[in-house]
Order: sequence, then C-alpha cells, then structure tokens
Amino acid sequence: VGNGTFFKALILTLMYHLGTAAFGSLIIAIIKTIRAMFAYIQRKLSSKPGSKTVQIILRVIQCCLWCIEKCMKFINKNAYIQTAIFGYSFCKASRMAFFLILRNVLRISAVSLVSDFVLLIGKLFIVVTSTIGAYFFLDYHYSDELNGLWLSTMLVCLISYATAEMFNEVFGMAISTILQCFVADEEMFLPEDRFAPGSLAQTIDSTEEKHTSSNTIYPKASDGKSELKKKHAFA
Repeated sequence: VGNGTFFKALILTLMYHLGTAAFGSLIIAIIKTIRAMFAYIQRKLSSKPGSKTVQIILRVIQCCLWCIEKCMKFINKNAYIQTAIFGYSFCKASRMAFFLILRNVLRISAVSLVSDFVLLIGKLFIVVTSTIGAYFFLDYHYSDELNGLWLSTMLVCLISYATAEMFNEVFGMAISTILQCFVADEEMFLPEDRFAPGSLAQTIDSTEEKHTSSNTIYPKASDGKSELKKKHAFA
C-alpha cells in the first residue's frame, strides 16, 4: 500500500463520506450537550435543601446518558468501518454493522478482548520505557544543570502517554477493520473465493476456540448455521 492509496481514500472521504463522519459526531455532541445540561442543573440544585430526590433522579439520568454515549461511540466506530468498506450511509452502515456483530458476537468479542489486552500492554510498555529512559538520560547528562528531575520526567511521561494513546487508537481501529473485513468476506464468499489468507483465518479461529473453551455458555455455531448465515448475509 503506497501513498497513492492514502490520498485516494482521503479524497473519497472528503467527496462522499464527510457527511457520514459529521452526522456521527453530531450525535455524540448532542448527547454530551444533554449530559452537560443535566450536570449544570445538578450542581445548581446541590446547594438547595430538600432536593435529595431530584439529585437521585438526575444521577440516574446521567448514568443512562453515559451508557447511551458509550453505545453510540461503539456504533459510530463500527458504522465508519462499514462505510469505509462498502460506502454505505451512516444509518445503513450502523444497521449493517450491528447485525454483522450480532451474527458473529463470539468471534468478534474474543478477538476484541485479546486485542484490547495487547494494546494495553503496548501502551504501558511505551509509557514505562519512555519515562525510565528519560529519567536516566536526564540524570546522566543534565543532573548538574537541573534542580530536579521529577518534573521533566513527569512531562515525558504525559507526552509518551498521549503519543501511545493516539497510536494505539489507530492500531485498534485497524484491528477492528480487518476483523470486520474478514467476517464479511467469510459470509459473502465461498471458501475458495475468499480474499482472507489462511493464516488470518487460523488465527481468528484459534482465538475463538480458546474463548469458547473458557466460556461454555455460548457454544460455537454449527456448520449448518454458518451456511445459513452465508446465504442470508447482506441480503
């Protein structure tokens, strides 16, 4: 994949899918605005006596809005992936992503848990190694010029955390995109016509089997159900 692919994707996004990205961001912004309004009302009523019942109701509403915001962020992320793959509008992409995940909930949840753990380890590794390396570097070269090393070290820690967070977000989106592409490829095509390499299929299947063995409440779908899903996929 060269630079031309990136610029082509950027042009297609600006020409055809900028409204999709804006609409998804608008939904999150509306939910955040409503949360801010309820938080403002809650702060105003906190100083007034006899408002315990109202405070409890407002806290329940805040909790529900927080859950809705998290769900919408999850739907937005997967809707953007569907838009990138098939060029759907936001509403259709959200619906297709939801049912795609619902049909393959065990496989996607297993790979998501493993990827989240790996990304967390990578984030901790970047922050810890950067902070320790900066401390020893400053101690060796600038110990006589600085009054203290802790402030500079903490600044390096914050910068490394922000950098690791941004890069891990990109890698996490790439993992989710590859996983959805694999599942869509499996549902749309016969085994001999699929684009996914065998090594990717073996890795995802082994992850699913390990997750299934640790949680026997959700057994793996039989071959008959898998064939039925392939027939009705993206109908």
